[in-house]
Amino acid sequence: MPALASDVLPQGDPALLNRVAWRCRWSSREKSEAYAKAALRTACEAPGETMKVPRGFAYLTLAWQAKWRGEIDASMAYCLDCENCLSEIHHPESRAHGYSILGVLHYSRNRLDLAASAVKRGLGLVNPDEHIEAYIDLLTTRATIQRYKGDSARSGLTLGLARDLATGQELARVEHNIARGMMRDDVVEKGLQHAKTSLELCHKHANRVVLPYAQEVLGACQMALGDFTAAENAFTDGLGIAIEDRDFRAQCQIIQRHAALEHARHDLERARDLNRFGAQIAKEMGYDLWSRDFALALAGVYEDLGDFRKSLDEHKRAWRFEKARRT
Repeated sequence: MPALASDVLPQGDPALLNRVAWRCRWSSREKSEAYAKAALRTACEAPGETMKVPRGFAYLTLAWQAKWRGEIDASMAYCLDCENCLSEIHHPESRAHGYSILGVLHYSRNRLDLAASAVKRGLGLVNPDEHIEAYIDLLTTRATIQRYKGDSARSGLTLGLARDLATGQELARVEHNIARGMMRDDVVEKGLQHAKTSLELCHKHANRVVLPYAQEVLGACQMALGDFTAAENAFTDGLGIAIEDRDFRAQCQIIQRHAALEHARHDLERARDLNRFGAQIAKEMGYDLWSRDFALALAGVYEDLGDFRKSLDEHKRAWRFEKARRT
């Protein structure tokens, strides 16, 4: 969706604008960003440090939205701006959300060590009884880091704790992550049920952000179970939403799944082209985590095409990403 022009941004008290921006973050990306930008503009017009806190809340919303879209550098910059405006002592919950965002940004670039440290710092700030949303956010991010570190059992336990606490829009996110973990652990039929639950929750509670990711993991489970037509429909629906919302991360992941589908169908040229297209998106994002996956997928496609030189080149590229990973 196109961003609103600066001359039609909402106007009013930055505190109110920030509350609206944060509360609608799952349901309306465009509205959330517009209200955050309006709050930031108004707060920046005030003299001195009088509007430092409203600026911090606006930066947090913008960092959150940029993270989900895959704008890693922009999200990182917004996080740093937020840290400069909001103290951990007076705003522990907001800073905890910020550390969860940083966790995602770091693991997206293969820095699992920094990701784990960020989440640990965030968990040290929150009281689970008072800061429930931030706590669930951090648990979900921690579970993803644990999965990428190879500790699927602990990741499942962490997600189980998050699921017991989450409701509504937050639960849609957690269910989609449970489905993703089960799919990677080859418990595909159970993963499919959690993916369907996530999709239902997205529609019921208007979670537009998670929707394309739920479609992605739903399609991946369907593909693993041999239902290629249903998988393609899920990928098509998810990609349409991701393109409309300018969510490059979701586009990248769905394209990789669709490429795997075409490979399974033995349409090697189509699989090659989709993987190359997705790899370019990942490269532009600096999404090292999935760049490695694209390289491995291309290596397999080129091998089946009989182009062993290119297959070897892609294996080497995948190894460079793997070697750069820090755990």
